[in-house]
Amino acid sequence: MELFIFMIVVSLVVARLLFTQKLWNKQRLKAISGFVEPMGFDVMGKLDDTSASHLYNHQVRMGLSVNMKAACVADDGTTRIVAIECSLGEDSYEQYFLGIDPSISAPPLVIKRRTASTKSIWTASWGDVLYRLDFKDDPDFEEKFIVRGDIVQAREFLNADRRKALCEATYVPESFSVVSKSVLIKLANRIDEATFEDNVGKCLATMKLMMDKSIEDEADTEDGSRYHR
Repeated sequence: MELFIFMIVVSLVVARLLFTQKLWNKQRLKAISGFVEPMGFDVMGKLDDTSASHLYNHQVRMGLSVNMKAACVADDGTTRIVAIECSLGEDSYEQYFLGIDPSISAPPLVIKRRTASTKSIWTASWGDVLYRLDFKDDPDFEEKFIVRGDIVQAREFLNADRRKALCEATYVPESFSVVSKSVLIKLANRIDEATFEDNVGKCLATMKLMMDKSIEDEADTEDGSRYHR
């Protein structure tokens, strides 16, 4: 009998926690909608199949889907921007910006700006897939960036023009990955009104750096203006 009562109490507590979490998530989605919908974004609690397939090409950690609190998606028929908010625990969040465009055609690679605090793991091989690339033939690029990827394919993709564009760019994320038709950037904190438009612009600017040169000039993406209604 005591065990039965205990199980009932536990079930009620769990049910209340789930209800509270569901209510909080609904309120959070409503709050985000207020400032992203005017920019052309739809807000949802989980990713659609198209966004999810591109996201997991980047081999993000599995906890991302479990801890996802909101996904904001804008698609103009060519370019898609997906903003994702994740909870890491109490009052701890991170956000991801996934940019998808057919003008990008890249092998799997990760690019990190070189700083004094760059961790040693970035200077070594990454398993059997992504290797540390050597760009000693381009001292300016080698001084500014560390790249992991397939040695042949990544070097071919990061040709002289693209390396020069990265070196001269006004904004390059601290680190980002690119594979196939998309780029992925991770940023700190939760999605908020004060930084959302700027972060969309950063994602678009990064995508432009990875686009095929022949059609890059046609993309008016630097300030994210295409997502204003």
